[in-house]
Amino acid sequence: MGCCQRKTAPNPEPVILQAENQHDSQAEKQRVNKIIVEPDVTQSDNAIITKLLNNKKHSNFQLVDPQAFNESFIKERFQAINDRSYRSTIERWNPTSLSHLIDILKTFSEGKSIIDRHWFIFYWIASNIQYDTVSYFTKNYQDQTPEGVFRTRRGVCAGYANMYKYLCDHLKMPCEVVSGYSKGYGFDDQEGAPSEVDHAWNVVEIYNHWYLVESTWGTGYLNDKKEFVQRLEAYYFLARPNEMIYHHLPIKEEERWQLLEKPISMAQYLSMPKLRPLYFQLNMELISPCNLAHVDLLAERSYAVVLIKTPADVHLLAHLEMNGKKVEGGYQIIFDRLKQMHRCYFAPANVGKHKIVVLGKRGDDKNESYHSAMDLILDVKQMPAKCVSFPKIWETFTDLGLEIMSPQDTHLIKLVNGVAFAQILIKAPENVKLLGKLTDETGKVLNSGAQVYFSREEKIWKCNFAPDRSGLFEAAIMAKEKNDTGSYWSAVSFKIDAKQIPSPNMSYPRTWKQFYDLDLKVLAPMNRANAVWADGALYTEVLIQTPDDVQLTCAIQYNNVEIENGALAQYCREKNYWQLLFAPERTGQHKLAVYGKRIHDSESKLSLVIEFNLNVTKLQRSMKFPKTYTSFETNKCQIYTPMEGILKKNSIVPIHCVIPGAKDVIIIVDSKWLDKEGYTDPVLQKQITVGSNEVYICAKYDEGTSYERIIEYTV
Repeated sequence: MGCCQRKTAPNPEPVILQAENQHDSQAEKQRVNKIIVEPDVTQSDNAIITKLLNNKKHSNFQLVDPQAFNESFIKERFQAINDRSYRSTIERWNPTSLSHLIDILKTFSEGKSIIDRHWFIFYWIASNIQYDTVSYFTKNYQDQTPEGVFRTRRGVCAGYANMYKYLCDHLKMPCEVVSGYSKGYGFDDQEGAPSEVDHAWNVVEIYNHWYLVESTWGTGYLNDKKEFVQRLEAYYFLARPNEMIYHHLPIKEEERWQLLEKPISMAQYLSMPKLRPLYFQLNMELISPCNLAHVDLLAERSYAVVLIKTPADVHLLAHLEMNGKKVEGGYQIIFDRLKQMHRCYFAPANVGKHKIVVLGKRGDDKNESYHSAMDLILDVKQMPAKCVSFPKIWETFTDLGLEIMSPQDTHLIKLVNGVAFAQILIKAPENVKLLGKLTDETGKVLNSGAQVYFSREEKIWKCNFAPDRSGLFEAAIMAKEKNDTGSYWSAVSFKIDAKQIPSPNMSYPRTWKQFYDLDLKVLAPMNRANAVWADGALYTEVLIQTPDDVQLTCAIQYNNVEIENGALAQYCREKNYWQLLFAPERTGQHKLAVYGKRIHDSESKLSLVIEFNLNVTKLQRSMKFPKTYTSFETNKCQIYTPMEGILKKNSIVPIHCVIPGAKDVIIIVDSKWLDKEGYTDPVLQKQITVGSNEVYICAKYDEGTSYERIIEYTV
């Protein structure tokens, strides 16, 4: 039967991350000290690839009748297959007997070409005869005569071939049954040459040329569950002999029906790869191994390489199987744009017989499915001294020109000895941006488990992933072009085996591109997505270090609604960082948003740069900060006291704040200017008596200009 079949092995040697010396800073403790890797296999094999290309041999089989597939024949065949009216008419046939079917065929065939007539037979069989799986697996074959197949509407290959010949004979079209061997269901499980004939198909004469017809495989296939799936495969209607020979070999006595100039032997047939119709339909070319089914590990390497050329619009995927299961980390495809060739890498994790499956599709539609195009065999007798494995990559990875800089030659990163996160370094073109996602064994996304950003200094993407507990995780990196308004597409993913994760675990606040463009650095809470809330506190703080020309502001949200005067952004000159304060009004989950921009960039607005979570578990009372104006942040001011934005009438309040660079500072109480004493650049210190109305602190920065409000308290 013409169908294809599709044990987890020990993990290859992983990258192991070790903790650094204890005297390093808290942030540096999270960095890696040792990475055990081999050189990057996809970058260091140019000499080997060149050698494989030079060893390429011509593998084309010459037809015994080169004129058989002339332009006229190809056109007629194509038209017959694609004539929708033929199909709809045949699907309406309801013959009550085999003779009735012959009468219908004769009537419908009048005035039609011989190729059309053959297509009528092929399509009726493909639409009406199911493969007899019970007979096939029990070896108790039922009646395979045309009468028996018609009556039960079931048959095995002999029944299909007999039926095809019987109908051709009655339409007076020359047809023969060919006996032989096929690389169909069960072929992968056999050792050596088959002991008996296992398949049958037909040859037909059209316009004095002979052609192959495989109606069994044209009807459908057996799946992994040993179930017959009925699906038309028109490829097997008048198929090319130089392609069919890869999976159909007539018996020695009938080798003329190979229809090749030089017939091949059983040994050569068995050594050839299993190429499926899609391989030829996509115009694929197996460069190495050249016309061989078996692939070997490269000398002094722990992986095998398969080289495949395709047209520009063809995309490939591949995987490595052992005992019917994919070998995790055992395969990777890189598209070599320079040579217009796919480099397919396969790294076994154990000794034994492996299957290499190559899948393909045509076109750039990312929703289009891949289908099997070719099978190869990798039989590993002895494992190499050092194993490698490959992260999972998607076509987006090669389409966008990404490159993994670290870790290399592994799909598995192990976190041990208290290391809290794994780092993956990716090089990408300037027009590409990346996004990261960390998921656990159940597929649940860790919302604060990934941090992906572009390092302008190192010109590389840093992708950090922090598990929240011990276990196995997947670190996925998505990518797209910067001008692409659509979704990100999967590009590459690694596995992370986490053990002894420190408590509390590292997590990442949500960041935006501007955070890194402005060169910001979070000082507190360090390596945490959640701000710290202490029992009895009125507010919490976030500390961020910035370059001198950057200003920040902030806001606190509850249920996506901003709390008025619930946040204060001020600059601490003594320690050179921004202090961002947040005062919740109630218990529950809050969002703490920080905005930033260049101080002298008048054309740009403040944009969101980073966002933290805050879980308020207990709140004795709420408070409001004083209202601040734009000049407060652009001039990097700071309030020491009072921090409460609401003052008590007639109370005596000490004012202490920092207002750098002002020519003069005044305080207005009940619309009256107090005397100007108390300000010595940059410090304002003065005691006031609160009146009935707002208290304003105003500053003048240039001679001759008016005062502008900096801080406002309510009463």
